[in-house]
Amino acid sequence: MISQEEVPQSTNHSLSFSSLPHEIVVSCLARVSGSYYPKLCLVSKQFRSIILSNEIYKARSHLGTKENRLFVWLKLPTRSYPSWFALWIKPNETLTNDGPIKKQSTGNLLVPLPCSYNYQVLVPSVIVGSETYIVGGYDDALSSSVWFYKNGKIHTLSKAPSMSVARIDAVVVGQYPNIYVMGGCDSDESMNWGEVFNIKTQTWEPLPDPGPEVRGQLVRKMKMQKKNVYVSSEKKDYIYDTEERTWKVTEAVFNFSWCVIEKVRYIYYNKNCWWLDTKSKDWRKIKGLDFLNKFRETDRVEIVNLDGKLVMIWDRFTLSKRNKKIWCAMIALEKCQGCEGIWGKIEWIGDVLMVPLSYSFLDCMVISI
Repeated sequence: MISQEEVPQSTNHSLSFSSLPHEIVVSCLARVSGSYYPKLCLVSKQFRSIILSNEIYKARSHLGTKENRLFVWLKLPTRSYPSWFALWIKPNETLTNDGPIKKQSTGNLLVPLPCSYNYQVLVPSVIVGSETYIVGGYDDALSSSVWFYKNGKIHTLSKAPSMSVARIDAVVVGQYPNIYVMGGCDSDESMNWGEVFNIKTQTWEPLPDPGPEVRGQLVRKMKMQKKNVYVSSEKKDYIYDTEERTWKVTEAVFNFSWCVIEKVRYIYYNKNCWWLDTKSKDWRKIKGLDFLNKFRETDRVEIVNLDGKLVMIWDRFTLSKRNKKIWCAMIALEKCQGCEGIWGKIEWIGDVLMVPLSYSFLDCMVISI
């Protein structure tokens, strides 16, 4: 007879990710929605190291788990440099009430990204032909480096000639064969505040000094049309003529936001969303969105295409008027049956971030990662 003392005792061994092979951990994290990455960075040093590396994005590309994410770029008074935030959307977040839509607590948030959150994703970049150029540094990492990769393969980075000046969060725009880079450096840097890179000759050349007024402001965004580079700063908009090599102040050229969804162009202008009827060449108002007007106090609204849906972003004062809140709405678009109109169905709407009154909304973009 075996006594109780002789009965073998089983030992429970708790398993953890740290005990798994590195390749398995990478594969597991690559299958998780990128919405959770900012929070997973805080779980352990191992998770943070993997998520901030290129191998996680190489794995996501290989597994076919890449997804589109919305990033917002803000300038907060408590930080020296602009900050990136990612929109975290709860799964299956939609409004289900059949009556009049009311603002609901969605739980969707703009999550601040860790300082070093994937340098290659959020550092200033521009696509020229089949090549993507990554320019300068991000957050507090000054850099004059320039990298590029072809055909969307970010894990195959190659070095390009460095800029004359190290930059942080510069703004970049390109039109073959030139890439224009402005800002992101000391405002006293009059000689090289702006530079142009010639892809053919692989050389950098300084742009003419725009003057202290331009250099002293934070550049929000740029766009290029024909020979002109349009520059939007915190206070004014400017034009740089690439042929005449001259600067001048211009009327607001970024007073509306636009995006393309399923080959249809949409803009937000004059307190409404419009779509372009390519047959008549007329701009037509999207129907069903009048409800949103009660939540907006400003004409400044950004719109983006997120997985075929229209996302609207704006800010408004809190009740105390001491802060502002950034608001967001997700809208599904439907073509009217038997007519030529487009209806917008509001899937959810809510505030996603509290910000100080003196903050600046710089830009927003959708990136596939």
